Amino acid sequence: MLLLIRINNFALIDQLELEFSAGLNVLTGETGAGKSIILDAIDVALGGKVNNRLIRTGSQRTMVEATFQTDAALESWLREQQIELFDDGNVVCSREIAVGKGSLRSRARINGVLVNRQLMSQLRDRLVEITAQGQTVHLMH
Repeated sequence: MLLLIRINNFALIDQLELEFSAGLNVLTGETGAGKSIILDAIDVALGGKVNNRLIRTGSQRTMVEATFQTDAALESWLREQQIELFDDGNVVCSREIAVGKGSLRSRARINGVLVNRQLMSQLRDRLVEITAQGQTVHLMH
């Protein structure tokens, strides 16, 4: 379960810390309010693709951090990957993206351990499933 997301200099968001509670959490708002940006931030924290538009105008870097509650299977997988668990039993996925000389540099971490995108993608598959608007039509065919 997603417990917390921290966002800095991401798209239109200067700084945001959003806590989630057990049960159903709903993001509502008018068009352009930033609901999709929060989903994009979760995607990026878990190894999703990045581009220049995700870094807030006027900034040179962005950081996204998502904290998830673990279960026994996830804890076992993390140990297999030699990633130590925090005392609270949560897993923290973070990603920092910076503008370099004509390109973007990205660093991903799981519980503070620097990891490659492939490992983050494997963790992502164990934590979330993001389905974008219109994909349900594609999935039905």
